[in-house]
Amino acid sequence: MHIYKCAECGEKFETDNFANRCPRCRCKVLIHLEGRRRKSKSCAGGCSSGCSCGGGGCH
Repeated sequence: MHIYKCAECGEKFETDNFANRCPRCRCKVLIHLEGRRRKSKSCAGGCSSGCSCGGGGCH
């Protein structure tokens, strides 16, 4: 179970799968409040020192 909040309209909603859009306003900017996180993309090594990608190759 995942709980999201829309950054545009503030709608909170639950879903069994990962969401890509708000069901109310169709906004693509969602704040993931609860549930298993998606895996982060691997680091290409060009990010800043404050990177949170978890790839281990940051400079």
